[in-house]
Amino acid sequence: MLFIHQFPDWTHFRFDTRRVLDALGETRLLEGRLIGTMNMCGLGKTENEILASDIVANFAMDGHDLDLDAIQKEVELRSQAKQNFVKNYLGAIVNSAMPLTAERLFNWHASMSPSKSMRLRETPSRIEFSNGDSTYVFDGPSPERLETEVENFIKWFETSTMDGVIKAAITHFWFLTLRPFNDANGRVARTLMAMQLARAEKTTHCQYALNVQMVQNRAEYFCILNRTQCGNGDLTEWILWFLGQLQNAIKATEKRIAPQIQRTAYTCLHAGTPTSEREQTLINAVMAGSLPQNFTAKDAAGLFGTSHDTALREIQSLIEKGLVKASPKGGRSQKYALAESV
Repeated sequence: MLFIHQFPDWTHFRFDTRRVLDALGETRLLEGRLIGTMNMCGLGKTENEILASDIVANFAMDGHDLDLDAIQKEVELRSQAKQNFVKNYLGAIVNSAMPLTAERLFNWHASMSPSKSMRLRETPSRIEFSNGDSTYVFDGPSPERLETEVENFIKWFETSTMDGVIKAAITHFWFLTLRPFNDANGRVARTLMAMQLARAEKTTHCQYALNVQMVQNRAEYFCILNRTQCGNGDLTEWILWFLGQLQNAIKATEKRIAPQIQRTAYTCLHAGTPTSEREQTLINAVMAGSLPQNFTAKDAAGLFGTSHDTALREIQSLIEKGLVKASPKGGRSQKYALAESV
């Protein structure tokens, strides 16, 4: 069996342009909407949570478990973090405009590998994994080819003008096909992917956890990667799968931040409407989730520590101000909600 890197022109990758561009268009639309929303709302705490989960998933892909809470604390420290692999992953995104160099790759590898190696592998590379009844095998290029191959990869990474998101998919695939280090190749490949996506989006922020989606589909990831590495240079299946995972990652963030976006929109819309202390307490409780989005007068009475009639008067005042609406279905179990959620 020949592997892709054994063909003379193996890096002249190709793909089904129509299918890839259709998927890319949908991805770019979702991507732009999410970036705009997060920039508008300034969701710094959420970004730290997303970054931490992405770093943890990057290691989980290779079977290494990290403590999510500990990594989140490291992320919050940013440049003052104690763990170099956290600082390097953040640096790949925040400093994505800086050139990729061999030294940068070696530093990343040393921070993510138990061996702390600062050199290319000097032995053959073989990876095997099983999925059900099938066993997949891949051999990377021979060690004597690596210096030139890595130079070619870096040159392409810095000079290629193809669409940045497609480039991120190919970056991931290309580096994992080279497997230039004895270990941690996957972690470095996904760091390169994060760097290229930041370049493509012209951002220094992380809006989604793509590695989380990949680890949730880990077996599929390795199967498609292996099929493509054992192919003849057609990357269509890999790129389409990559774009699908990216779309799912973006949608996961949209779902995650939906309550925060609702709160921001509600606050902006009603910024000039005066409220009493008790009325504001009710609004804040619904936004924070300590009251149901569709609440009853009984719920409000429990929040205030007052009678049902007193709570009903507060709700009625909010309705008159346009801040709360009653659900169409009335009766003894009448429910209410903040105006935008009805």
